[in-house]
Amino acid sequence: MKIKLILLILPVVLCLGFKVFSGPEETASQVAAAIHAGNSADVAKYFNAMVDLTLPGYDDTYSKTQAGQILKDFFIQNPVKSFKTTRQGSSPDGSQFTIGSLDTGKKVFRVYFIIKTVNGQNLVQQLQVQEN
Repeated sequence: MKIKLILLILPVVLCLGFKVFSGPEETASQVAAAIHAGNSADVAKYFNAMVDLTLPGYDDTYSKTQAGQILKDFFIQNPVKSFKTTRQGSSPDGSQFTIGSLDTGKKVFRVYFIIKTVNGQNLVQQLQVQEN
């Protein structure tokens, strides 16, 4: 009886463990999905406390809150039609980068972001959105 209970619970525990300990690649996928949805709040929840942000009219280091608001305004002015990841990779320090193409219908932007692990959390350190 105990073995059956363990066999029933084990897959659930393993799934939860993999979700909690997901790597920067998983976070990069979630950030890309949030960009595709034009959801600034979902992108911003992955921002580090300070993030290097480059958007049309902005190029500086901003707090998580400030960067989230700037991104929100960008998405309002440039509603997302589609986002496609064109390249991903990692560096020796374990950070993950993603490059993609953001189509707003009016303009196409090149998107670049870096995810680093900080205190056990995978966070966006840098986000660049530049007109092609």
